[in-house]
Amino acid sequence: MSKIDKYIASSVLWACLIVAVVLLGLDFALTFIEQIKKVSDTYTIQSLLQVIMYRLPGKLAEYIPIASLIGTLMGLGTLAATSELTVMRAAGMPIWRIGFAACQPILVVSLLGMGISEFVAPMAEQKANLIEKFQGQESDTFSLTGGVWLKADSDFVYIDAADATGKLYGIQIFSPNEQQLKYIIKATSAQHVDGSLWQLSGVTQTIFAPDHIETNKMKHADWNVSIKPEHLFLASQEPDTLSLSQLMSYQQYLRQQKLDASQYELEFWITALRPVASLALVLVALSSVFGPLRSSTMGGRIFSGVIIGLAFQNALNLFGRMSVAVNFPPIIGVSIPILICLLAGIILVRRRG
Repeated sequence: MSKIDKYIASSVLWACLIVAVVLLGLDFALTFIEQIKKVSDTYTIQSLLQVIMYRLPGKLAEYIPIASLIGTLMGLGTLAATSELTVMRAAGMPIWRIGFAACQPILVVSLLGMGISEFVAPMAEQKANLIEKFQGQESDTFSLTGGVWLKADSDFVYIDAADATGKLYGIQIFSPNEQQLKYIIKATSAQHVDGSLWQLSGVTQTIFAPDHIETNKMKHADWNVSIKPEHLFLASQEPDTLSLSQLMSYQQYLRQQKLDASQYELEFWITALRPVASLALVLVALSSVFGPLRSSTMGGRIFSGVIIGLAFQNALNLFGRMSVAVNFPPIIGVSIPILICLLAGIILVRRRG
């Protein structure tokens, strides 16, 4: 890589990092203002700050495409404002060479974001969920919101939360008998023992007999269920908080059970195609710097980047959700806005060149 290539790459890289930090700061402030109303005696400000901090790695991975777009506009825009790009072009440096130099740091940042999504964000999100759920409510109460419902053998199970060790929290097991309810089991936690055997702790069993209702409390009780521990853990997590390997594993399980896996497939492709989306947005930014934004101010470039980024993100959400709604392969829905940006960027860059 020549000195000019390194100079362009460093300008784009620093601008991208600055934009990412600013976006995370804004997200932190807005989330804190929105969530401050949840603060109570059990869910303190320190707990709220912990939750927000734990969720920042996942936010960073999500913001990388937008940060790449605005960062490229700022980095190359600064070079254009000082006529350095004009000198490069006058010296015979083609636009594709400038674009190639700008794409290299973006590719590195995108791959770093993939690593964060795979290894850091899921664990951090899990810790945030546990703090939010169990410091935000009394330990002896259950809520039927924010967790997950699933069918386990002939029972219906609600799981309030889970951790990566396989421990479940806030379990409610509803066992039907045709059109009637046979019993309900509530447990504060469940730990996998071996095979299909789990041990429930803090158990309250309510039996619905024909002529009376019986309630029994036990410290521990056995629970036999055929679902694997890792699948119960994945079922308790939101799809957008899982890593690529976890999304793939749970997709396979749902397909084996002949259940709908489209939501998990959608999140898989959104995460997997982020590096491609980042490069596509860099091409759009490159064509803009050499085109309509050549003489624009820095504020104008940032504003344009925000508008393009919002349009891209909305299109990604629209086509992705639409593919799930109409039972279309999610990869196509995710790919449409990315391909549009990629083709538009290539065509515009060729015209500028």
